[in-house]
This record gives sequence, C-alpha cells and structure tokens, in this order.
Amino acid sequence: MARSKVYWFGPRGRISYVSKGQTLFEEAKLNECFKRGDRVALKIHCGEWNNTGHLRPNIVAGIVEKVKEYGGDPFVTDTTTAYPNSARSTAQDLLKTAARNGFTEASLGCPFIVADGDNGVDDVKVKIDGNLLSHTYIAAAIAGADAMIAVTHFKGHPQSVYGGSIKNLGIGCCSKRGKIVTHLLTHPKLGLTNPEGFGFDPEKCKGKDCPHYARCAENCPTGAFQVLETPPYAHKDYDRCVGCAACWSRIGCEVVTWPPNIEYYFPATISDSAMAVVKVLGQKHVGFINYAIDISPWCDCAAFTDAWMLPNLGIFASNDMVAVDKACLDQADKVPAVAGSMAFDEDVEDEPWLAGHEHFTHVSTKHRWPGVSQWIQINAAAKLGIGSIDYELVEGTAKPSVEYTMAEMTEHPTAFRMRKKYKRQSPKPDPDCYQEKIRVTIEEINTKPK
Repeated sequence: MARSKVYWFGPRGRISYVSKGQTLFEEAKLNECFKRGDRVALKIHCGEWNNTGHLRPNIVAGIVEKVKEYGGDPFVTDTTTAYPNSARSTAQDLLKTAARNGFTEASLGCPFIVADGDNGVDDVKVKIDGNLLSHTYIAAAIAGADAMIAVTHFKGHPQSVYGGSIKNLGIGCCSKRGKIVTHLLTHPKLGLTNPEGFGFDPEKCKGKDCPHYARCAENCPTGAFQVLETPPYAHKDYDRCVGCAACWSRIGCEVVTWPPNIEYYFPATISDSAMAVVKVLGQKHVGFINYAIDISPWCDCAAFTDAWMLPNLGIFASNDMVAVDKACLDQADKVPAVAGSMAFDEDVEDEPWLAGHEHFTHVSTKHRWPGVSQWIQINAAAKLGIGSIDYELVEGTAKPSVEYTMAEMTEHPTAFRMRKKYKRQSPKPDPDCYQEKIRVTIEEINTKPK
C-alpha cells in the first residue's frame, strides 16, 4: 500500500488546539470527503458520566464550523454502550451524559444525535471478510450519512490497549449488536453465551454474604445471570444470555473468568468492524483527526479520569486511520511518561516511564491483560488493507492569527464596535478605588513565605 500522509501540529505554539484542528482539517483535505449539501457525521466519544478527560466541546465545534464552511450539513454523534451498567446505555441516558459533559446543539453548532437509537439496536448489518468476523452491525445514523469525520481523543484503554481512530470506528460506530459481536461476546468458542467461552464458576459466589449481592442479583437485563438463595448461589441460563457483558463485573470475584486468548483477539476484531464502517460509507468519504492531548491510561468510557500518562503530543489528521493511529503511537513512544502517572506504579513491567518504551503495552492493560501489545489493532487493520503502516509526517503550517479570530471581529476590532456602548455606559472606575499610598513592598510579596 502507498505511503500515507499524516498532517501534524505539535503541542507547543501560540495557536489553540481548536485552531490546529481546523487548519489540519484543510491541510489533510478532509473537506474533500464530502460535497456541498452532504450529511456529515462527526463521530466523537462524549465521555462517561463524571469523566473529565474527553475532548472539549469547543474542539469539536471547531470542526463543525469547518464542515459548514465547505457546505456540509454536520451532526455530532455517539452510540450507546453494549453493557447496560453505563450512563450511556440508552439514548436518553447518553443524551443526558453528553449534555452534562458539554455536548449540546448550542455548544456544538449542530445537532447531537445518538446514532443507534433509543435502545441501541437501530443498525445496519454489514457483511465483511474480516480476520474474525463475517458480519457486524453499524449504527443506522452513521450508515445513513454521506460522509464521516472521526474526531478522536487518543488515549489508553484497558482492553484495546489504546483508543484512536480505528477504535472510534470499530467500536464507536457500532450499535449494541455490533459491539457485542466485536467484543466476541457471542462467539461460539470465546463468548459469554455458551459454557465453552467465558469461564463460569458458581462455587465462587458467596451469595448474600457478598457486599455486592443486591447489585449483582439485579445486574442482568434478561435475568440470565441470577443469584439464588442456596448454594451454588450463582446461576446462568445460557439460552437467555444475549452477550451484553453486564456480568463482566463478576470477573473480580472469579465467578466469571476470561476465555483463553480473548485479550489478543478482541483488539484485532475492532479492526474488522472498522473495515465495515469504511465499506458502508466508502473509503474516500471518511476522514480522521486524532487529538493526542490529555492522554490518560484509560478510556473516556471510565467514570473517572486518571492522571495524564503522557505529555500532550499534538494533533494528527489523515485520510488513513492506520497511519494516523500509528503516527500517534510512534510519537507517544518517543517521550517519557508524566511523573506520578500510572506508568510509575510499582507493578508495571519494562520501565514504561522511559522514552523509547511502549507505554500503552505495559500500562493501560496491566490490571486486566498485562503485556498485550499496543500494535494489535494496527497489525490487524493493515492485514485487512484498510490503511498503511507506512506514512509521511507533514508538519502543519499556522495561518495568520486574524484567521482564527471570532467572525464578528474580522471586519473591525471589538474596540471599534464598542464605541457606542462606551458612550452610553462607560466602564471607567471612580478615582477613590485606590489607596493614597501603596502599602506593601515588593520584597514582602516577591519571596516564598517562611
């Protein structure tokens, strides 16, 4: 596959991340993904309830403005979760969470849409020839769009190892059914829906002696997983199981355990579903912007945000999801981790705090799947032919600052427009606001207190 171009701005400079994203949108020619009048989906991750690491809404609004400038009809979108114990499990809950995190029509400049509908099953089944999948399900509003820009927060993830553009498509664009399929939860050998998949040991369940008994007993939406009055307390009806992963929370007590090698297959399957999105929309109708800032070791799907693991790396844009993700990973491994972050925990391996080491491989999955490589998504996607690992990094060129100003300030400066207002109501303070003499010395205020 030909060498792909990845356009990049570093983290420094007197130009905001909003403006950097807008500039790279043009330099990467993402405006050529759509034509005038096209419905353009801007796929984001709105963040879980109480998460504070997600992209800022004004960053997304900046891309909305660019889509409008080039004649597109944009909508910002996200999808419901597969697991039903999230504040994003239904469209109603997702809209509340998105609004709390700042993603509203007022802040974005366009509608925010839940792409897979009220219960997460508004979707399109897509046939693919993937590494593990033959079909998956793409959210209907995304499948029905004319084009899409993946506006992605690049960060770590406890299962996929890292989250970038591939994951924003391969998980984020899937409906509930698509996410269940991609997580392999109904796989005939690896899934939750049969005894040969996830391990199930009812003898480990403590019943009412467990402090989580009440919550656990209510945790399955189909009643397939039950906590009985007599031992063995845990019971599972595999015929009623839909593979929603609600019982994942039992993995901590070892009633439910991971099937062998799923930690390697799941990240690879993400690339299968990403291929389905490209198949539906068309390769030339999908563009990618990765914001490698506020890089936490875990995903924005967590209901918390850990300390940043890496310093800000900048913004990356491309028409190639594999190249843009690989560029981010390559840049990440060139820098040392942030002091005091998870990379410095005592139980990590391979000194991942040092530059030149694979930070995500040895940090993000260490509590669940230690040692799973950060390169699985990249390798699997390249094998499918949906992108190239060979890329050229092209540094962006900042425009004159006037081009990044508020539209109302371009014809005349704000001071000029304020003249009439100041004539009617002057902001000049009264002269008695100040002491007659300055009552503190520079020496008193310019030294560290003793």
